Amino acid sequence: MIEVKAKRNFATNQLERFYNTMVEQKYTDGIFVVRNRSYVVHMLVLSACSDFFRKNEYNLSAIFSDFDDIIIDAILKYCYTGKTTIDEKYYEKFKELANKLEIKSIAPQYKTIEQTNCLEVLRFSDEPTMIEKAMELALKHFDILYKTPEFLSLPALVLADILKSDDLNVYSEEDVFNSVKLWVNFDKTNRRNELAGLLSFVKLPLLSTEFIITEAMDICSSYPECVGILKQAMQPILSNYQCLLQKESLRRRSEKIALFGGGVSDVANTVDIYDARNESWTLSKSFQFNRHHFASVLINDWILIIGGTTAARTGDTSVDYIDLKNGEVHQLKPLNQARAWFPAVTLRRDSTTDVYAIGGKANTDISSSVERWNSKTKNWEMNVAPMLQALHIHSASVISGKIYVAGGRTSIGGKHQTINALQVYSVECNSWSYLAPMIQARDYHSSIAIRGKLYIAGGYRLETGTFLDSVESYDPDVNLWTSYCKMPNPRYGVNLCFYRNKLHCIGGHDGKAIQNNTWEYNDLTKNWKTLKSTNKVRAESFAHIIPHDSII
Repeated sequence: MIEVKAKRNFATNQLERFYNTMVEQKYTDGIFVVRNRSYVVHMLVLSACSDFFRKNEYNLSAIFSDFDDIIIDAILKYCYTGKTTIDEKYYEKFKELANKLEIKSIAPQYKTIEQTNCLEVLRFSDEPTMIEKAMELALKHFDILYKTPEFLSLPALVLADILKSDDLNVYSEEDVFNSVKLWVNFDKTNRRNELAGLLSFVKLPLLSTEFIITEAMDICSSYPECVGILKQAMQPILSNYQCLLQKESLRRRSEKIALFGGGVSDVANTVDIYDARNESWTLSKSFQFNRHHFASVLINDWILIIGGTTAARTGDTSVDYIDLKNGEVHQLKPLNQARAWFPAVTLRRDSTTDVYAIGGKANTDISSSVERWNSKTKNWEMNVAPMLQALHIHSASVISGKIYVAGGRTSIGGKHQTINALQVYSVECNSWSYLAPMIQARDYHSSIAIRGKLYIAGGYRLETGTFLDSVESYDPDVNLWTSYCKMPNPRYGVNLCFYRNKLHCIGGHDGKAIQNNTWEYNDLTKNWKTLKSTNKVRAESFAHIIPHDSII
């Protein structure tokens, strides 16, 4: 196939010719009169600029009666050519008429160019001095601007001009790569053809090996046409990358799943161990925690068992940890307040990794409070900002140093309600804020963060008594939820874990009984595979990926 293109400025010249035929009153098919002056026009041209002309083909004169001839002439020239000139004193009336005519394409005018509008100037302006100033600001503040909605609206050519500059201000080349990924993923269908060209402006050999493994190779699975580009550009570090891949593969092959909790005390005290090498579950020794509905996290070589309820269904403050090196159980300082039906997460702060216990329920009270276990002092601190809503049976995961809390059940006017809210906690600001809500309100669900995205599975909807089989994913870069897949059966209290690069769903309650199914999702075939069942039926359990030589 041969692509035939017009010479440069073809479109501009054609528009000028259309305008000249109007001035010469040739081939026209519409007319309106203002103060005894006749305007003869081409309705097809005007309709292409604004639906107003098409909708009001036989009643045009009245709309123009409040405007001077100079403004009408300017608006008509703009409709034909996409540009016009007008004295500054008439500009506000010009904009007023444009609004009445439903003309949305007029670029805004700028008195000053700042960080807040520099991307908009680059998108709309054709004035060289303004473009130069806007480009200077865009390059200087790129590390902030590429995360804004305005960035996602840039044309490909403008983005290319920004990326190829040696003055681009970024913390690392990973920011440049992420900016391209963000921009393309915002409209995959129409932008994927631009990806290869934009990647040519990224200094790929400067990417860290870890980033290549977790991010750069991920884009190859979504855009296979870029595999060759990445391999060629990263040839200097491919050998080291292959070695790391092999080490990573060996490490993953020697890992196993340790499944804790998930039922009344006799089950909650047991641990199911899954080893992919023999594709089977075995029961480990029991631990006498004597409580259930607790939270559990893995921190270094410790598995923490936090809070929960006793056999009398009262809240508990106990905190224990299992040492994976010797299998021994030890106690830590208790929580400041009793908690059950709550999540806990680990979050790195400075040079330490702390633990956050978030919300929950003790007896009949639902809490919004958050406490942090300081890994240096080994104390629980209450100086963390509370959530925006009191919640229990919600979920929490960490992405890029922020805590994302999804769904759960709250009390409004004394009545329990399942919600679809998503809250995020910033350590730097010690504050919570709302983000885009989930597609489906749910509680008793599970969440997991995988490669910078949040995944939510299963759960229960109190108002309708519905058990859920849906899985949805959230992309924090664009603040957007999308439906991901469906589980083979509806479940609440299902557990999610990411094992050997695949998503696993374990156990849960189907509305009739607690189950022991294990499902593995294949992202390529979009199908679930049924694995061996756990030895104990479990709901609201916790899966930790631990080394094969752990004593447990």
